[in-house]
Amino acid sequence: MKKYLLLFISAFVSTFVFAQEYVSPTKNYVRGKITINFLAQYRMGVDGMFHYYETKGLDFFSDEHTQYSHAVEGVEHFYCYDNSNNIFYYYTDNTIGFYNPNHPQYIKFIKNCMKQGNVKKVKDSEAKLLTENILKGMQERFRRKNDSIAECKRIAREKYVKDSIETAQRKAKEQEEYRKTHDWRDLSMSKSYGLKCEFCDINHYMKNYRVMFISADTLYYLLEKPDISYLGINHVGIHYSTLTREFKNDNQFKEYVSIWRDSIANNNNFSNQSAAIFNLIQYNEFKDKVYSIAPYGFMQKWGWELNSAQGIEPYFCFFNSSKKTIKYVDFYFSVFNAVGDKCYLKYERSYIGNVRGVGPVEPFESGSWNWDRATHYTSGDASEMRIVKLVITYMDGTTKTLPNSSIIYENQ
Repeated sequence: MKKYLLLFISAFVSTFVFAQEYVSPTKNYVRGKITINFLAQYRMGVDGMFHYYETKGLDFFSDEHTQYSHAVEGVEHFYCYDNSNNIFYYYTDNTIGFYNPNHPQYIKFIKNCMKQGNVKKVKDSEAKLLTENILKGMQERFRRKNDSIAECKRIAREKYVKDSIETAQRKAKEQEEYRKTHDWRDLSMSKSYGLKCEFCDINHYMKNYRVMFISADTLYYLLEKPDISYLGINHVGIHYSTLTREFKNDNQFKEYVSIWRDSIANNNNFSNQSAAIFNLIQYNEFKDKVYSIAPYGFMQKWGWELNSAQGIEPYFCFFNSSKKTIKYVDFYFSVFNAVGDKCYLKYERSYIGNVRGVGPVEPFESGSWNWDRATHYTSGDASEMRIVKLVITYMDGTTKTLPNSSIIYENQ
């Protein structure tokens, strides 16, 4: 059985020799250790170019054939045998090397190569000369490959530079056109970010910001809506927040900074203290404007309900825009039926009723009062209430009477 197996292996090996190509021996028909020596090798480096390496011998067993395959490209071509040194020379697409056969099977393989005449039996000096010729050819081949790679890189690099310049010029033109039709203070984000205002200690979730200043990592901005609005007069204050990493990494913010870099640089001389002073001035001006319209205050809301026993349950909210603290607000009213007749109040024996809101109500604050139990009862089918007057009593004992014609209403 062994004899037939060896004959089959020998025939298999000879087939490759006849074609002057021989695949590295595998464990199917080789036993023992093989010594492979790389005289020279070309491998591609991290720069994408082929580099020449003089390599040392590599010892491996037949079951480590993969290790050898990864280092060598192409099929082995055997070109001479140095009998005096027992060296069997070969080359591949990227390697020149030799074997030191030390197994009977390899010796038999060499004899078969000699018989076929495909491998020359040479002296040491002849082997070196043949190897130098093959190396020169390999060097020239990889030189041409590197020249081709370098030319491709040069073309790609020139195209990249050209495209980069064109892109930069186009982007600069687009940004210039954008700057002509937009205001640098308008910042729109891709989503709402919860920036915490250091001034009012509130998280503001917005996508659109009215930028006042950007100083270091602090954004000074206005809210989308006024901070306070009374009688159609708005108070707009500056808010400031430390920009989060997520906010700064937003593509739209990066684009905003790229477009308005100069405007941002010219408006970065601002501090938190400056914002606080600005807001105080703005707030005082806002209060003065409200005071000029309603020096004694104004009615923010008011109304009433009629229960099943014809009991009147009024409520009202009064804003003190004066400069004194309110002690009482006396609310005088009359009720009417559907045809405009004034309804008589049973127990007061009067057509006018009143309730008292008890303070104190500080300047620029509001007071709300609600009477959920009836204090007045009407004899008629009341459907409408009208304010007769308000009497305001201050903490200093002074009073101010506001007839209905002088009362200012928030929503009128």
